[in-house]
Amino acid sequence: MLYISVNVCPEMKQKGGFMSFLKIILCVLSMSLVLPSYSEEVEEIVVTALKRTSTVGETPAAITAIGSTEIDDKGISDMHDLKHIVPSMNFTNVLEAYNITIRGIGQFNGNPGVSVSTDGVFQSRAHSSQLGEMDLERIEVLRGPQGTLYGRNSIGGVVNLITKEPTQEFNGYVKGGYGDYEIGKAEFALGGGISENTSFRFSASVSEQGEGYLDCLNEGCGEVGYQDKNAYRLKIKSDLSETAQADILVAQVTSDGVPYAYGWLDDLRQLSTAFGIPQLAQQQISTRPHEVYQTPKSQSINGANMTDREYDIASLSLIFDTDLGTIKSITASQDFHDQFNVDRDGTAALLFDTFDITETETFTQELNLNIERDGMSLVFGGYYMDDETSRHTHFDNAEPMLGFPFPSQFDFKHLKMNLESTAYFADGTFDINDQTSISLGVRRTNDEFTNQQDNYVSLVIPGVGSTIAAQTCLRETTKEYDSTTSRAVLQHSLNGGNNIYASFSEGFKAGGYATYECADSYAPEEVTSFEVGFKGNISPNTSMNAALFRYDYSDFQVLQVVGIQTVTRNAGDATVNGLEIEALSALSDSMILNYGLTWLDATYGDFLNTNGLFPQLGDQQLEGNTLSNAPKISLNLGINYSTLLQSGSALTLRANAAYKSKVYFSEFNDFSQDKYTIVDLNVIWENAEETLKTRFFVKNATDEEYVSGYLSAATGGGRFGTWGRPREVGFEVTRNF
Repeated sequence: MLYISVNVCPEMKQKGGFMSFLKIILCVLSMSLVLPSYSEEVEEIVVTALKRTSTVGETPAAITAIGSTEIDDKGISDMHDLKHIVPSMNFTNVLEAYNITIRGIGQFNGNPGVSVSTDGVFQSRAHSSQLGEMDLERIEVLRGPQGTLYGRNSIGGVVNLITKEPTQEFNGYVKGGYGDYEIGKAEFALGGGISENTSFRFSASVSEQGEGYLDCLNEGCGEVGYQDKNAYRLKIKSDLSETAQADILVAQVTSDGVPYAYGWLDDLRQLSTAFGIPQLAQQQISTRPHEVYQTPKSQSINGANMTDREYDIASLSLIFDTDLGTIKSITASQDFHDQFNVDRDGTAALLFDTFDITETETFTQELNLNIERDGMSLVFGGYYMDDETSRHTHFDNAEPMLGFPFPSQFDFKHLKMNLESTAYFADGTFDINDQTSISLGVRRTNDEFTNQQDNYVSLVIPGVGSTIAAQTCLRETTKEYDSTTSRAVLQHSLNGGNNIYASFSEGFKAGGYATYECADSYAPEEVTSFEVGFKGNISPNTSMNAALFRYDYSDFQVLQVVGIQTVTRNAGDATVNGLEIEALSALSDSMILNYGLTWLDATYGDFLNTNGLFPQLGDQQLEGNTLSNAPKISLNLGINYSTLLQSGSALTLRANAAYKSKVYFSEFNDFSQDKYTIVDLNVIWENAEETLKTRFFVKNATDEEYVSGYLSAATGGGRFGTWGRPREVGFEVTRNF
């Protein structure tokens, strides 16, 4: 295990708080004063977020673009890292369910509200973001509803992962790293020309977390927090003719282990008696960070707590340049296998476990026509998706509980969950004059959802065996949802390359059925958004992007856990008002300061609801309560200092901090995470030939303790969650060729 001495900055040993971060920054700056400097240009990133090429400054939308150099230097490897960099973005993970929220929107209920795509292919499951953990060219994060160009599941925003393109020149890299908790990673990429018209790029990675940061308190519980992950990606680019091009993408990610295990956040075990689990009140639990109790391996019904996941994707992109415009077709097939075993009671005793298997097959087809003319840019497109999922969730209750005289089993079977989605869209930008343009777009979406469900309860009677005690749900239902969404943007160029814009947009997220229970379907969620923004330079050395926005939601979808069932309900209205500011200042030829501020006022409207933990309180009026995962204040601050050493090599110091005010985790606002600050430090050395790079890193340098995910379970007698990762120290070496 590697440890790096930080005694030169003793303030690093102080926990928490934004002031601690400022002390660290001063220390880093004091170290840099003795070093010579050199000028480093700030890269202007070209994006394709609006399905046409433009720079971030030219794009009339709230967008954050992160280039490959920043991705590597900051060690961005997953969505958890992005939430400390991108304004208004949050990421949680409970029971291996990924949830991305932007501006407080994106509640996970099987249909996440933030869309994720890889090289233009919409990812049907949030877990598939793992496809973008290596060899990336850039990351684009669009904030706000993107219902016209991206359609379903983009009501909160879009995360685009763009991988590196093949070239005719042979190049690549080999990377290896090691850090705390026995985290090791190896990665490589190789690409070049196969023939005069065809090139390839192949990348692969292997990572292993040996011990994890969770402490299992009872004997025989086995390893908690380990994970093995393997990934590969192959891209082939071929010029079929002077006007035609074909791109092939094949990728896979596999993982297994116990990367996360949720624990008790507070002790409400007195509730367990009321819910028919008196045994729970007698068991040991821990509410301390990074401490868990788990059923021992030898006693677990379905084996040790673990996750087994595989994600495969294959896509073909065809691009044709015609006299009319550029035609692009993207055809993709995706397969997803997800299996996990979970100790649901969080104690050393065998009370109840969960065994879950999900199989998903997804086919997508997108066809676009892009027309560029003087003073005009048009995009016409069509989209089709067929997504078929089967899911089996098995709850084992090893003790007589929940009112049953014998051990019981709950089986929730979705034999078939099929979604067929079709959409057509048109979007155009028209120059009114040399300084002013208007953009108009419209999208028509049709979603047809079919659900076959078979839920039942079995009793395990000694000497008799298992017998079905009750059939709780047996049905096949079909629902159809239609929506027309639109957008309009007015953009005006000011002197000096500055831009202002005002936009109106609509978003739509289809309805569906609850994951477990045999209940009525929930209605679609709709939003109307208004935004004004500025992009440009406020001084010779400072650029700034700012946005002021308002969202009005109707039939807002809320995920709840009632007992052992996950339920999605419509909360009625919700409103989000907010302000975002991103800025970058060149303090000198060698020092760059980037900083951001987000203010959110995200609240429910008229919303009567019953708390599953406290049903005796009856319906509660939640109007005015804050949306989940929507901190009122978020701050980002980063300092990048680069210097040229006498040998010709370069040394870069990066210090970054993310501050979040209080975060609520449920619509009842009855549990929250107080304000906290995460500080990450990176020291990067690169030789003069730019062929060898070494990165030393400290993640969560102040060792802040904070809750990153939350689950309320009435039958468990309380609230459960996942704690954020503690301080991690390590290194990484990259050899480019």
